[in-house]
Amino acid sequence: MEPGRSAHPPSALSNECTWRHHLTITRRPATRWIAVLTAALVAGSLAGCTAASSTPAASTSTITLAFDSDLAPQGYDPLRYQLAQAIMYQGLYDSLATLKSDGTTGPGLATEFVYNADKTKLTLTLASGVTFTDGSSLTAALVKANLDRRSDPTLVSYSAFAKGGAAEISSVDVVDASHVSLTFAKPQAGFESNLTGVAGMIVGQKAIDNPSLLDTAPDGSGPFLLAKSTVKGSSYVLTKQKGKAEASQYAYDTYIIKPITDPQARTNAVISGQADAGFITTPTAALAKSRGLGLSQIGGTVTSMLVFDKSGKTSKAFADPNVRVALGLAINRDELVKGLHPGDLAAVNALPKASPGYSADLDTQYAYNPTKAKALLAAAGYPNGFSFTIIGSAETQTDLEAIQKYFAAIGVTMTIKLASSTQEIFAAVNTTPLGYIPLGWGNPVGTMFGVILGFANPHGEKSPALAGAAGAVAAAQTDADRKTALTQLNTTLVSSGWIIPLYEQLTTWAYNGKKVAAVTYPGQNTTPLLSSFAPAK
Repeated sequence: MEPGRSAHPPSALSNECTWRHHLTITRRPATRWIAVLTAALVAGSLAGCTAASSTPAASTSTITLAFDSDLAPQGYDPLRYQLAQAIMYQGLYDSLATLKSDGTTGPGLATEFVYNADKTKLTLTLASGVTFTDGSSLTAALVKANLDRRSDPTLVSYSAFAKGGAAEISSVDVVDASHVSLTFAKPQAGFESNLTGVAGMIVGQKAIDNPSLLDTAPDGSGPFLLAKSTVKGSSYVLTKQKGKAEASQYAYDTYIIKPITDPQARTNAVISGQADAGFITTPTAALAKSRGLGLSQIGGTVTSMLVFDKSGKTSKAFADPNVRVALGLAINRDELVKGLHPGDLAAVNALPKASPGYSADLDTQYAYNPTKAKALLAAAGYPNGFSFTIIGSAETQTDLEAIQKYFAAIGVTMTIKLASSTQEIFAAVNTTPLGYIPLGWGNPVGTMFGVILGFANPHGEKSPALAGAAGAVAAAQTDADRKTALTQLNTTLVSSGWIIPLYEQLTTWAYNGKKVAAVTYPGQNTTPLLSSFAPAK
């Protein structure tokens, strides 16, 4: 958890610290869907790694990338993941549509997208000659079988397609061997943009017949294979396949992906040359720059406290929206950012500042106000506060300790329990009322149905207002309609207390400029494409 990011065990990195009218596929930017809880609560630390003073050059046939999370904590079914993990799966799987480097949508396994007059049906023309790791071939029947998995609640990337989702698919039908039609519960504008990331990835026939096979190995048609040298949770090695046409889009023969949970250790890994590029945090960016690394940054990710339990099953108090709003009012975001996240932006809005739905009124209405917070607690029946537990990690501990003090000032006791295992981190969404998660908003519909109303809503709390607002965003035909819908969504998220925004962070990639070209982002999406990494000129 964009990402959002994942839970994972520590990894050894060195000897020191051993996604008929013909549609032109250049529509509005699409984003791959964001990461869920796994992006937020991280277990493990490599803080003991030491930084070297130079950035050595390395082989141009191999690139090593450092991430803040394990990209396969639940195995290799791409439908279990979203934005933060999608970057690795782009190499192993092909999507029905592709996210291009400029952020627009292009053809993928589907070479043509044709809508009926009222846009309630979309027919896909499938590419020919596509084979999977298991030896099976791409057919309309296989695509149908994949999309018919949308009712499985564990496949979070399909949440928007499932019954009640903003982009609900009511039926998938085989037209012939190379054409499949999707019928929607209501008209869809630019639905193919939803098929660019993990939600559009297709698994082979053997994985459809026995999904448990994906627990231990991928079954895709992508240009790379997962090498035997992979150590799950520590080092994922992707090797290029010969004869795959799309392989030419990738500059390297081998991609090594290393999860490093501790932000300082991750930055040190790029400085020392253990990694050629890495996703780092804003506070470590100055160090990276001072050591000669290049930096590529983009905004749009809002780190938030996300209320998992809105029904009071794990903590009775959280069932009352007054309590949830009170917790947000108790936090001095300006102070938090100044002290712990210099360079980032304090956030009261759930959506980023550049979003058409951003509202300055929310900044005033829900600003830091502990007096009002206490009054709301009293109105909810908690004049003396209450207690609850949150699951933390080495990476989130400092922030949680700061927030703990703000809550204490209004009488709320938040006990921080550091996770002892990946399993405990993943269980937290069911066992605790509150989490700490970076949320990417490039695709608000995906974020809403994949995370807010999906994975991070394990008790199935209904919110017609939020579902309706997300649906209005999906159905928006004009910029004005989209702005209105996003503003309503933003306002409802904050006023309901389903989200407690903290700060908007700059997504930062550090890279060794002696080996790697400047890291780029696809449009306004905050996760680079795996194919975008290239050798320095």
